Amino acid sequence: MDLTQRALYGFATDENLRFADQDANGHVNNGAFTQLMETARVRYIGEIVRRPELPRVRMVVGRLEVDFRRQMFYPGRATACARVVEVFEKRMVIGQALFDAAGNCTATLRATMVCLDEATHRSTAFPPEVRHALDRLATSPDGLYPP
Repeated sequence: MDLTQRALYGFATDENLRFADQDANGHVNNGAFTQLMETARVRYIGEIVRRPELPRVRMVVGRLEVDFRRQMFYPGRATACARVVEVFEKRMVIGQALFDAAGNCTATLRATMVCLDEATHRSTAFPPEVRHALDRLATSPDGLYPP
């Protein structure tokens, strides 16, 4: 899946870039890129992935892989996108992209989210209903639940 393609994402957040997001070279720094995508990922999980009819599961970040593709500059706006791209027994991968105001992909990110047993603090399998819902998100064209 080519995470640079905006059409893959039905979920996005729009953010203003801040003066404080700049590095010494006048570019938006790499930490700001990952923070913008973290906001989208957390909102996607809370607003799309978690459903009232599903058992609640706790997830933690197990891995982040970021590819920085293009510079961004202040002032400006950025759009951060997120979607489920892969599902496994105990983890899922959320694919993400960050776009500048002109629609250029500036970064992609793969976040491995591990299902956590709250009592043991160890990884555990997703409940079957949750796994089925995640599979539906991963196979949908835009990372949203089909109607």
